[in-house]
Amino acid sequence: MIYRTYVASTEAGKGIVRQPLQTAITRARQIDGLEQINLTVVATKERAKRLYKSKDFVSFSHEKQVIKIGTEYLDEETMVLRLERKSKL
Repeated sequence: MIYRTYVASTEAGKGIVRQPLQTAITRARQIDGLEQINLTVVATKERAKRLYKSKDFVSFSHEKQVIKIGTEYLDEETMVLRLERKSKL
């Protein structure tokens, strides 16, 4: 589970999350028996969702008002990357 990564708005779009995400995916693929990676993302963060989709994550859940900041509520999506394994048969 990758849980709520955060990048300051001044740093957004600079690829800061791209390499650590790829490293996590690469390492996850090396773990015997691990079948998927889940992550959460604020539903309105289109740039982040584009990055995750480019790595083959797909959205499977949308929860309303999961995060409250001051008086504002934010929705959250959960995405999954299914890790394909070659059959030993």
